[in-house]
Amino acid sequence: MARPLGSCSGGSRLCSRDCERCDSLTCFRSGVPDRGNSTSSPAGRVGKPRTAGANGSSRGSCPIRGTCPAIPTETAKCLGKGGAAVSPGPSLIEQRLRVLAWLATCVFALCVLRAVSLTIWWSDFLQARGRSQHVQRVRMPPERGPIVDRNGQLLAISVSSGDVYLQPKKFDPRNAANVAHALSLPVEEVLRRATSSASFVWLKRNVAAEELDRLSQFNVPGVGVEPARRRTYPFGQLAGQLLGTVGVDLQGLGGVEAAYDRFLRASEATERVERDAYGRRLRRDGQVRTRLQPGARVELTIDASLQRVTEQHLRAAVEQTHAKQGLSIIVDPQTGEVLAMAHYPFFDPNDRSQATAEHARIRAITDVFEPGSTFKAFVAAAGIDQHVVRPEERLYCEGGRYQVGKHTVRDHEGYGWLTFADVIRHSSNICTAKIGERLGPRRLYEALQGFGFHRITDIDLPGEKAYPLRPWEKWARIHLVTTSFGQGVVVTPIQLVTAYAALANGGKLMRPYVVRRVVAPDGSVVLENRPHVVREVVSEDTTQEVTRLLELVVEGGTGKKARLEGIKVAGKTGTAQKVEPGTGRYSPRDRVASFIGYFPAEAPRYVILVVIDTPRTATYGGLVAAPVFKEIGEFVADRFGLRLATAPSLPPPVLTSGTPSLRTVSWAGEETLIGMPSFLGLSLREALHQARLGGWEVEAEGWGFVTAQDPPPGATSAPDRKLRLRLEPPVG
Repeated sequence: MARPLGSCSGGSRLCSRDCERCDSLTCFRSGVPDRGNSTSSPAGRVGKPRTAGANGSSRGSCPIRGTCPAIPTETAKCLGKGGAAVSPGPSLIEQRLRVLAWLATCVFALCVLRAVSLTIWWSDFLQARGRSQHVQRVRMPPERGPIVDRNGQLLAISVSSGDVYLQPKKFDPRNAANVAHALSLPVEEVLRRATSSASFVWLKRNVAAEELDRLSQFNVPGVGVEPARRRTYPFGQLAGQLLGTVGVDLQGLGGVEAAYDRFLRASEATERVERDAYGRRLRRDGQVRTRLQPGARVELTIDASLQRVTEQHLRAAVEQTHAKQGLSIIVDPQTGEVLAMAHYPFFDPNDRSQATAEHARIRAITDVFEPGSTFKAFVAAAGIDQHVVRPEERLYCEGGRYQVGKHTVRDHEGYGWLTFADVIRHSSNICTAKIGERLGPRRLYEALQGFGFHRITDIDLPGEKAYPLRPWEKWARIHLVTTSFGQGVVVTPIQLVTAYAALANGGKLMRPYVVRRVVAPDGSVVLENRPHVVREVVSEDTTQEVTRLLELVVEGGTGKKARLEGIKVAGKTGTAQKVEPGTGRYSPRDRVASFIGYFPAEAPRYVILVVIDTPRTATYGGLVAAPVFKEIGEFVADRFGLRLATAPSLPPPVLTSGTPSLRTVSWAGEETLIGMPSFLGLSLREALHQARLGGWEVEAEGWGFVTAQDPPPGATSAPDRKLRLRLEPPVG
């Protein structure tokens, strides 16, 4: 409705209300000019005169509607007064236009102000933000350092890979099947990640090159690849537990990978890359924020060829005896270097999906077992060192039964009188227990402590465990007796082999280690492990006496199956009952069979421990573990030229009367080294290196590792100086 177009001079509200009755702006004005018969209106305007209605109201004429509605007389009078009618205000349309114009002016002013602020004050910020959406700084894949064996054989390396990511807002679920096929993932997994509310999710990490090639064929929007590095182990399960593994971000999770992670890990670095609207990488500008420093190279004490052969024979023994598991450790007694550490079942760090935590654990340093008769060597050493027994002394073995309070100690044979040497050779529990009783709890406890059975060996691997010996003050007589022959006490395999190394090297307890040194990318040595003597345990004379006793075990005692042709071996068998987890009692069936020995006995260089857990076809260490020792020892002797042969006797030189005789030389029975070493188990690179040192010309067939050679190991000569090798890929 129109606003009042005029107002009464006297302020009559009736006048205003009546004025509102007509929508025409001219209705209450003077009217339309009447050119023929017009009168002057009170306002001075010319128009048609208003006529009075029947009720005294005045009617006017409207140029739009015609005749105006009846106007009360008072209103007409009001409008007819001079100066009473006022010129009307702007129309509704005019008011709206003015408002719109005012608003448009304000908006324009704000836009100008905003443009100025963005151009001047916010320019740097917006440019940086734009670059961040188009050009991003991404983390460069780290170059984790390699792990090599003592001969430089690569055991763990990093190769090119990729991490595939997904941007749910840009991803079309219809492409899920293609992506799943390319990455070998379930379609449901791809769809689940595609429905994430996050703007970025990882789809698969450490993707192999062949999968990345398949993915690139589809060119799916919303799916991208970040360059990465993947850890791989060229020989698969070889030394798998020892090497350990890494996580998706290449952090060490076990074994050497975890123990030396701070050296192997590469320094962080980033670079700038450009992306399109779909987040796909366009190009890189090469600007690296920090210099990428590759990880250091870790050189092990492990010999890959020896490790391989050890694993092969260990596996064969476990499978043949239907045992639960097995392990073997080889140590250099002079330095403490671990030359091999094998476990079966194997663990392949390349395929962790098929392995359990049980398989990945380094059981050689974490698991404990009762050592059985292998413990008798330490009782013998303590007895000789403390002068409580002599090797030639005769001891009575009670006919195979020895009563200790309410307990009966038995031997597997009913021996009577035996020299102490025969006690060790035939592994008599009863007479060994009598030596323990002569020592008493305190001296035996201190002797075992000296050999390192009270604490960890401090080997440079994670997770080592040890169980302390029971304080000697709490030993009952039966505990003293059973400890003497290795029952009721538990040790780890690494403790046992380290203690035997002390017997082999003249009485020095060495700290074992698996890493020789760590070398930085520039060739500088970051860390180097050197032989470390923990303590002097017993005298060298004592160890020589014990070594002679242990030689008898192998020559004609329970360890006959460990004999090596042409090499003197000192060793001891062990058979221990296992404790049933549910009852805490010794199992009548389950055993741990073991053998440990070292050679050459006169100058030991290798200590080998073999442990077979729960064998079924045979249970004694001399029948189960000793043959494995022999197989490994034969390989070591052939490869490293340890085997000795007796040359035929030669006639003495004939001297003429004019030849001065300075001395007499005996030629009979001289020991000479056999010329041709063994190349079995070596890689081609290792074989070529060894052959080059010997001046041999090599002809190789196949790839992988040497399985046959001509001339064979032990040959004394080859007329053409040619060495023919046959290589085959590793099995498993």
